[in-house]
Amino acid sequence: MTIVIALKVGDGVVLGADSASTLVDQGGGYWNSYFNAEKLFNLRKGLPVGAVTYGLGGLAGRSVSSLAKDLRERFSDSGQKDWYLDKTTFTIEEVATKLQRFFEEVYATNVPAEATGMALGFFVAGYSAGAATGEVWRVHIGGPGQSPQAMCLIPASEPWGAQWEGQTEACTRLVRGFSLSVVQRLMQAGMPEDEAVKLLDAAQPVVHATMPIQDAIDLVHYLIDVTCGFVRFAPGTATVAEPIDSAAITKHEGYRWVRRKHYYKQELNVPTS
Repeated sequence: MTIVIALKVGDGVVLGADSASTLVDQGGGYWNSYFNAEKLFNLRKGLPVGAVTYGLGGLAGRSVSSLAKDLRERFSDSGQKDWYLDKTTFTIEEVATKLQRFFEEVYATNVPAEATGMALGFFVAGYSAGAATGEVWRVHIGGPGQSPQAMCLIPASEPWGAQWEGQTEACTRLVRGFSLSVVQRLMQAGMPEDEAVKLLDAAQPVVHATMPIQDAIDLVHYLIDVTCGFVRFAPGTATVAEPIDSAAITKHEGYRWVRRKHYYKQELNVPTS
C-alpha cells in the first residue's frame, strides 16, 4: 500500500509520497515490504509538471518510476511527434492522456488477464503552458475505479483542493473530519451514500487558497507522517513508511524537489568547481 497526496493552493501544487512498497505472493498474501520505493517524479525536465503513483509498484520487471523515465524521454524527444511536449503549447490534460496511453500499453502486455484487478494509478499535476494556476488530474488503470480516460480532479479554476490515495483513513479523518467506516455504517443503516457524506463532510477545512507554498509543503509532510504513524500502530503489516519524497510546482519556479531520497550522501550531489 501507500499514501500519495496532491495539494493545490493559490501559489502552486505540492506532491508527496511515502516510500513503502509491499509484495504479495500468488495467493494474495503478504510477502515482504521495502522502504525505498520512488513514487514521485518530474515528467519532463524544465517543465512544471510532475506525478505521483499508487497501486502497482512495477510492471515488466521494472519499477513504475523507471518506466516513467522512459516516458520522460519520449516527452523530451522532438522527433517523436506523438509524444513530444511542446513547452509553448502543452497542457496538463495532454500530459495525463499520454501518460495513460503509455502505461495502458505496458499494463496490457505485462499483466495477465486473471490479474487485471490489480490497479495502477497516478496524480498528474502542474501548470499548462502559459497558465496562471495549477491543476490536478487522475489516471487509474485496472481494478475498481478504472477510468476510460484521464479525469480532472482539481481544475485550474478551483482556488484550492486536496486529493489522496492509498491508506486514506488518517488523511480523511484529519482533513474531512470523519472516518470512512462511519459512512459505511450509515449506509448499512439505510442512508444513501451521498447523504451520508454530506452529513459528515462539515469540518472546517485545514487548507485555504491563500496558504503560502511552504505551509502547503509542511501540511503534506504532516499528513504523510501522521499516516505512517497511524498505519504503524494499527493492526496488520507496515504498508506505509518514511522517508517522505515531496516536490512543489509553481508558476515561476516550475518543478522543484523538496525532499528526495539519495543513493549516497547528499553532499556528494553538490557540483564541485
